[in-house]
Amino acid sequence: MNTCVLNAIKFRYVLMDSWFASQENFELTLKQKKLFIAALKDIRLVALSREDKKQGRFVRIRELDLADKQAVHGWLRGFEQEVLLNTVSLYKQRRQHRLVESGMQ
Repeated sequence: MNTCVLNAIKFRYVLMDSWFASQENFELTLKQKKLFIAALKDIRLVALSREDKKQGRFVRIRELDLADKQAVHGWLRGFEQEVLLNTVSLYKQRRQHRLVESGMQ
């Protein structure tokens, strides 16, 4: 990403798979004034309200009962910014993937 920025390549989003979906990469992406979309492992912890976050009440993403393509706002444990969580089913693989998106106001 830094090479792209240094070479003045225009882009708005950084797309990453679950291998790269870390707090450090999220923060680096936002520091570069870019947004991200990332696949998350279903063991990641999320709070669905500010109050839950403040109280330390996090649940595993796999425990969320989300319909396909349903999105909810939330906070990942260890990451301060609000994110948008979305579930996408990839029918060929018969697996559901959880996505997180930055840029929430």
